[in-house]
Amino acid sequence: MKHSRLYGQYRESMKWQPYLNLMDKRPTALKYTSFYDQLPEEWKNYFNSCTVAEKSEALKLLSLILKEHDFSLITKALVIASEHGHPSGDAIKQVFYQLINGRGIRSEIKPKITLPALP
Repeated sequence: MKHSRLYGQYRESMKWQPYLNLMDKRPTALKYTSFYDQLPEEWKNYFNSCTVAEKSEALKLLSLILKEHDFSLITKALVIASEHGHPSGDAIKQVFYQLINGRGIRSEIKPKITLPALP
């Protein structure tokens, strides 16, 4: 892996995308990496409430998405998917693909008549 050189003291350049697949093998160690420190707050909160399997799934998703996109759109997808509770990796992916394909988020359908109660 090549990293661009930065001039000056205490500066570092790190491309995290290639290492995310390695991180998903040990997702509990995520919070001890400098990658975790650089994450947006929304992702830190999400990872703090995830199980080990969910962290691994989310890291795989980030690895896939960050190959071609930056954090802004996937973070927006996370926020939208989180509106109805803790989202799965698939829910975040679905919202992300809706955003990049221009379909947006559909509002709830409100029927004009009352619906009968079902058992």
